[in-house]
Amino acid sequence: MDWVSMAGTKTIAVTEAVWERLKELMKREHAGSMNEVVAKLVEKAARVPPSRFGAHKRLKIMLTQEEHEKITADAH
Repeated sequence: MDWVSMAGTKTIAVTEAVWERLKELMKREHAGSMNEVVAKLVEKAARVPPSRFGAHKRLKIMLTQEEHEKITADAH
């Protein structure tokens, strides 16, 4: 593994469950670092249309995740 400079890095807090999932993703994706895993997740999320995150285009209302799930529960 190449040494990566820690200059300009940030720390984020995640739960133990999220940490374990990130480690699993790191193995599955053959990522060289946790930074690479997070970068891939961010890139993947950037390709998802905003409409998939609970925004109602016509009403211009942003819904919380809980509201979105409640509204779309019947659709699944």
